[in-house]
Amino acid sequence: MRKSNKKGFTLVELVVVIAIIGILAAILVPTMMNYVKKARLKTANANAKLIFTTCNNQAADLIADGESVAALNYAGKVSAMGSGTLQDAVKQALRDNGGETGWADISFDPAVSDSATSTTNKAIWSSSQDGLICGRYPNPVKKVADAKKATVGGTWS
Repeated sequence: MRKSNKKGFTLVELVVVIAIIGILAAILVPTMMNYVKKARLKTANANAKLIFTTCNNQAADLIADGESVAALNYAGKVSAMGSGTLQDAVKQALRDNGGETGWADISFDPAVSDSATSTTNKAIWSSSQDGLICGRYPNPVKKVADAKKATVGGTWS
Protein backbone atom coordinates (compact mmCIF):
# COMPACT_ATOMS: atom_id res chain seq x y z
CA MET A 1 0.00 0.00 0.00
CA ARG A 2 1.25 3.43 -0.95
CA LYS A 3 1.20 6.39 1.31
CA SER A 4 -0.21 9.52 -0.39
CA ASN A 5 1.73 12.76 0.06
CA LYS A 6 -0.90 14.94 -1.60
CA LYS A 7 -1.80 17.91 0.55
CA GLY A 8 -4.43 20.58 -0.06
CA PHE A 9 -8.13 21.08 -0.55
CA THR A 10 -10.41 19.59 -3.11
CA LEU A 11 -12.29 21.75 -5.57
CA VAL A 12 -15.58 20.98 -3.83
CA GLU A 13 -14.24 22.14 -0.48
CA LEU A 14 -13.01 25.42 -2.00
CA VAL A 15 -16.35 26.07 -3.74
CA VAL A 16 -18.24 25.46 -0.48
CA VAL A 17 -16.01 27.90 1.41
CA ILE A 18 -16.38 30.56 -1.31
CA ALA A 19 -20.17 30.11 -1.26
CA ILE A 20 -20.28 30.56 2.51
CA ILE A 21 -18.14 33.72 2.28
CA GLY A 22 -20.44 35.07 -0.45
CA ILE A 23 -23.55 34.48 1.66
CA LEU A 24 -21.99 36.17 4.69
CA ALA A 25 -20.90 39.14 2.57
CA ALA A 26 -24.37 39.49 1.08
CA ILE A 27 -25.82 39.69 4.59
CA LEU A 28 -23.15 41.81 6.30
CA VAL A 29 -22.29 44.47 3.71
CA PRO A 30 -25.72 46.19 3.68
CA THR A 31 -25.84 46.03 7.47
CA MET A 32 -22.40 47.59 7.79
CA MET A 33 -23.28 50.33 5.28
CA ASN A 34 -26.30 51.24 7.41
CA TYR A 35 -24.02 51.53 10.47
CA VAL A 36 -21.71 53.84 8.54
CA LYS A 37 -24.61 56.09 7.50
CA LYS A 38 -25.90 56.21 11.08
CA ALA A 39 -22.45 57.14 12.35
CA ARG A 40 -22.17 59.94 9.77
CA LEU A 41 -25.60 61.25 10.77
CA LYS A 42 -24.62 61.29 14.45
CA THR A 43 -21.43 63.15 13.59
CA ALA A 44 -23.35 65.68 11.50
CA ASN A 45 -25.88 66.25 14.29
CA ALA A 46 -23.07 66.61 16.83
CA ASN A 47 -21.27 69.19 14.67
CA ALA A 48 -24.51 71.15 14.13
CA LYS A 49 -25.07 71.19 17.89
CA LEU A 50 -21.46 72.24 18.40
CA ILE A 51 -21.96 75.20 16.06
CA PHE A 52 -25.18 76.20 17.79
CA THR A 53 -23.86 75.94 21.35
CA THR A 54 -20.59 77.66 20.44
CA CYS A 55 -22.50 80.65 19.04
CA ASN A 56 -24.81 80.69 22.04
CA ASN A 57 -22.00 80.46 24.63
CA GLN A 58 -19.72 82.96 22.89
CA ALA A 59 -22.57 85.46 22.53
CA ALA A 60 -23.55 85.01 26.18
CA ASP A 61 -19.95 85.61 27.30
CA LEU A 62 -19.65 88.76 25.19
CA ILE A 63 -22.99 90.14 26.34
CA ALA A 64 -22.02 89.45 29.96
CA ASP A 65 -18.84 91.46 29.35
CA GLY A 66 -20.93 94.36 28.04
CA GLU A 67 -19.96 93.96 24.38
CA SER A 68 -22.38 94.01 21.49
CA VAL A 69 -22.76 90.93 19.30
CA ALA A 70 -23.96 90.98 15.71
CA ALA A 71 -26.21 88.27 14.30
CA LEU A 72 -24.54 85.54 12.28
CA ASN A 73 -26.06 84.27 9.04
CA TYR A 74 -23.79 82.11 6.94
CA ALA A 75 -24.15 79.27 4.46
CA GLY A 76 -21.07 77.74 2.88
CA LYS A 77 -17.76 76.05 3.51
CA VAL A 78 -16.64 76.40 7.12
CA SER A 79 -13.05 77.19 6.19
CA ALA A 80 -14.25 80.05 3.92
CA MET A 81 -16.32 81.66 6.70
CA GLY A 82 -15.27 85.24 7.32
CA SER A 83 -13.77 86.45 10.54
CA GLY A 84 -15.60 87.84 13.50
CA THR A 85 -16.09 86.88 17.10
CA LEU A 86 -18.75 84.23 16.51
CA GLN A 87 -17.24 83.05 13.23
CA ASP A 88 -13.81 82.56 14.76
CA ALA A 89 -15.30 80.69 17.72
CA VAL A 90 -17.26 78.37 15.40
CA LYS A 91 -14.23 77.67 13.19
CA GLN A 92 -12.04 76.94 16.21
CA ALA A 93 -14.63 74.64 17.80
CA LEU A 94 -15.08 72.69 14.56
CA ARG A 95 -11.31 72.56 14.03
CA ASP A 96 -10.90 71.07 17.51
CA ASN A 97 -13.65 68.56 16.72
CA GLY A 98 -12.36 67.62 13.25
CA GLY A 99 -15.26 69.15 11.32
CA GLU A 100 -13.60 72.22 9.85
CA THR A 101 -13.68 70.81 6.32
CA GLY A 102 -17.47 70.59 6.31
CA TRP A 103 -20.23 72.90 5.15
CA ALA A 104 -22.40 74.90 7.52
CA ASP A 105 -25.65 76.83 7.41
CA ILE A 106 -25.93 79.04 10.48
CA SER A 107 -28.66 81.42 11.48
CA PHE A 108 -27.98 82.91 14.91
CA ASP A 109 -29.28 86.13 16.43
CA PRO A 110 -28.13 86.81 20.01
CA ALA A 111 -31.00 89.25 20.48
CA VAL A 112 -33.44 86.33 20.59
CA SER A 113 -33.95 85.64 24.27
CA ASP A 114 -34.43 81.85 24.28
CA SER A 115 -32.05 80.36 21.75
CA ALA A 116 -32.95 76.73 22.46
CA THR A 117 -36.61 77.11 21.44
CA SER A 118 -36.18 79.85 18.87
CA THR A 119 -37.22 79.44 15.27
CA THR A 120 -34.51 81.96 14.32
CA ASN A 121 -31.41 80.32 15.77
CA LYS A 122 -30.48 77.16 13.89
CA ALA A 123 -27.45 75.29 12.59
CA ILE A 124 -26.99 72.68 9.87
CA TRP A 125 -23.70 70.88 9.19
CA SER A 126 -22.72 68.52 6.39
CA SER A 127 -19.42 66.94 5.42
CA SER A 128 -19.98 67.81 1.76
CA GLN A 129 -21.65 70.52 -0.30
CA ASP A 130 -24.13 68.11 -1.86
CA GLY A 131 -25.39 67.42 1.67
CA LEU A 132 -25.88 63.69 1.36
CA ILE A 133 -26.12 63.55 5.13
CA CYS A 134 -26.89 66.75 7.03
CA GLY A 135 -27.22 67.17 10.75
CA ARG A 136 -29.12 70.00 12.35
CA TYR A 137 -29.76 71.57 15.72
CA PRO A 138 -32.20 72.15 17.33
CA ASN A 139 -34.50 69.32 16.25
CA PRO A 140 -31.74 66.94 15.13
CA VAL A 141 -32.40 64.49 12.33
CA LYS A 142 -33.07 61.04 13.78
CA LYS A 143 -33.31 58.84 10.69
CA VAL A 144 -30.81 58.54 7.86
CA ALA A 145 -33.69 58.68 5.36
CA ASP A 146 -34.64 62.15 6.70
CA ALA A 147 -31.08 63.52 6.67
CA LYS A 148 -31.48 64.99 3.17
CA LYS A 149 -34.43 67.19 4.22
CA ALA A 150 -32.08 69.64 5.93
CA THR A 151 -29.64 70.85 3.32
CA VAL A 152 -26.90 73.43 3.57
CA GLY A 153 -28.18 76.61 1.98
CA GLY A 154 -31.59 74.99 1.48
CA THR A 155 -34.62 74.36 3.63
CA TRP A 156 -34.93 74.14 7.39
CA SER A 157 -37.78 71.59 7.42
